[in-house]
Amino acid sequence: MKIQHLGKAVIFVGMLIGNTPVQAATVFSGAGDAAAVAFEQMKEAIGGADNTLALGPQEGGFRTINWDGVPVNGTVGIPEDLFLGRGALYDEIYFVSDDGFESVNPSVAGQFPAFSPPVTFAHIGEGNNQNEIEQSFTLAGTFTTAATRGFGAIFLDVELPETSSIEYFSGSKSLGKFFVEPSASGEPSFLGVLFDKPMVTSVELILGNGSIFDINGEIPVLTPIVDFIPGQVDDPMNGVDLVVTDDFLFAEPETVPEPSSIVGLLVVILPVLRGCSKKGFFR
Repeated sequence: MKIQHLGKAVIFVGMLIGNTPVQAATVFSGAGDAAAVAFEQMKEAIGGADNTLALGPQEGGFRTINWDGVPVNGTVGIPEDLFLGRGALYDEIYFVSDDGFESVNPSVAGQFPAFSPPVTFAHIGEGNNQNEIEQSFTLAGTFTTAATRGFGAIFLDVELPETSSIEYFSGSKSLGKFFVEPSASGEPSFLGVLFDKPMVTSVELILGNGSIFDINGEIPVLTPIVDFIPGQVDDPMNGVDLVVTDDFLFAEPETVPEPSSIVGLLVVILPVLRGCSKKGFFR
């Protein structure tokens, strides 16, 4: 019976935690000409200065990544921490291209016109359907985990609904998965979500449902890829949608908030409840 009473007390506190208000989120979405409009609207909603080239953590504002500063000749891999100075850290080597990935898959020639020319961004193939990009946030210029209010990205050539998406995470908890609005062939789409407080510690982008290329052997970094295997052919009529990304936008990453006061209360209350149980107060 002691355990039952203690269990009820724990459930009560857990209910308080579960009923903590969910942070409000604003979605910015647009395809074709509306993609640039949605991109700028999210910038305005974040507010503050453009910190893209600022050194170290900043108060407020936003950062962008457009890939165009990377030295590219064809298609190259980039180090996971190449944009650590902007508070972005990747989980593995991803790829940028100044020719729309034509150099590693001739079938996509002209398919991915850059939103901000000339460089675009995508995942290696590693077999079919390996098309996710994972970005975590840090305090700019450090490996210290941080949280952002929101993140958005330009996707290129999204032609099928509910294939490309962004999922937002606070630690291991998903804050929601949002799908990219389809556009006409070769056109951009923008998707971004802005929360009212910094809580996003990482995002996962899904780029279509097919792979553009694979590599034989080790992955070269900042060196043109020559030993590649062309991937699939874009064929939305038959359910294959190849997609790449361009500009990223996110609110300045900040120190991860401390646990809520109700979680702190739980930490304090549980030992007290256990002590009361042992003394027979819950008989």
